[in-house]
Amino acid sequence: MSKKRYHPLSIFFHWLVFLLVVAALGVIELKGQFVKGSEPRELCKTIHSLLGQLIFIAMVLRLGIRMIYGVPKRSGTSLLFSHLATAMNWLLYCLLLTLPIMGLIFLQAGGKEVQFFNWTLPQVLSPDPSIKKVFKELHEWLGNALYFLIGIHALVALWHHYILKTDTLLRMLNKYDPESK
Repeated sequence: MSKKRYHPLSIFFHWLVFLLVVAALGVIELKGQFVKGSEPRELCKTIHSLLGQLIFIAMVLRLGIRMIYGVPKRSGTSLLFSHLATAMNWLLYCLLLTLPIMGLIFLQAGGKEVQFFNWTLPQVLSPDPSIKKVFKELHEWLGNALYFLIGIHALVALWHHYILKTDTLLRMLNKYDPESK
């Protein structure tokens, strides 16, 4: 595989994670439209939890694929912007791995069982309202920060594509032809 383009599995998992994150953020925003304790609100929370778990699994697979196949060298950017882009990617990876773990912790600290489809995840900690409060607030704060970081990530990709005219976005859309350069 040429180091001028992303491996197709890297592209697949990038967009899969994107769709899962959009769905998770959308369903948790929808939750606020329903009365506390109502069936639709509880369903939104259940779907959000399942999507978070799927994001975690997809991110682990994505990082494994990154380790196996690597990433192409960035083109058309200074060394400073290349380092900033790398830092942004790793920050997003960390958040996308950490947020589901925090969700699991605050749910279990609240005394709730966490389901993955029909399987109950092992209880890793005892109910503790103070732990629940801290991790719930941190989960929500970092989830809101994720909106901001995803926006920056998307704007920079568009800036590269339309202003700098680099191949950055094309490579993640699998439309990059290294032979045309």
